[in-house]
Amino acid sequence: MFYVTGDTHGDFRRFAKKGAFRKKCAPGEKDYVIVCGDFGLLWSRSGTLDYNLEIMADYPFTLLWIQGNHENYDMIAEYPVEQWKGGKVRHILRDKVILLERGQIFHIDDTSFYTFGGASSHDIQGGVLDRDAPDYEEKKNHAHIFNLPYRVRNLSWWEAELPTDAELQEGIRNLEKADNQVDYILTHCPSGWGMRAVFRSMGLPPGSNYGFEEDVLTRFFDTLEEKVQFRHWFFGHMHEDLTIDEHHTLLYHGIVRLKKEDKFGYEIAFAGE
Repeated sequence: MFYVTGDTHGDFRRFAKKGAFRKKCAPGEKDYVIVCGDFGLLWSRSGTLDYNLEIMADYPFTLLWIQGNHENYDMIAEYPVEQWKGGKVRHILRDKVILLERGQIFHIDDTSFYTFGGASSHDIQGGVLDRDAPDYEEKKNHAHIFNLPYRVRNLSWWEAELPTDAELQEGIRNLEKADNQVDYILTHCPSGWGMRAVFRSMGLPPGSNYGFEEDVLTRFFDTLEEKVQFRHWFFGHMHEDLTIDEHHTLLYHGIVRLKKEDKFGYEIAFAGE
């Protein structure tokens, strides 16, 4: 069985033993829970990482995830790339917590998943600051005074949040090998079409995008919308739970179960219930 959820940002209470999800669904050792980016496990070098890995080692299910924009890409790079279920992964905790790399197709229990993590940070109205720049303190003080969110290069923001051209090309080649057909697409950010659809579904007036902008990745995903056949596309990033149509779902706290006989999954539990 597969379950899919949205951003966790280092808060893993939705997977707690006594929480609504595990009480209601009782996921077991043959089940997979997939996080659509901004997992937040690899963020800082502290005892928190060891603490979380110790808890996750006792999860009865396997936890899979893709990159978001709020990840420490330097820490991710410390884990070697390996092959697993047909695609490239990084084992954060051997066979228990696994990062699914960009542009890969995984075949798990007769189900295919195309994964492509990453997104542009939208909460950077105060800029991406460089600690080595002579005006670093000035820009940081300005952001604080005017209450503008900012990030610091290679401390809370990484250029790798968006894919390289090589990653995009690898993603295209892998889809072509599969005749551009997969069961599920799992990304952190939506396509440009998906982003606009979310804004419409939320009833936002034109021009109100809360900092979410189209970029090289959303435009790449637009090409997938046109040429790839898929049953359902799940994504996170926008901090809402929303079914856009029968083929697209935005997830945040929601946890969806995938069933082979369904056209797409359905909502079963929310963190905090």
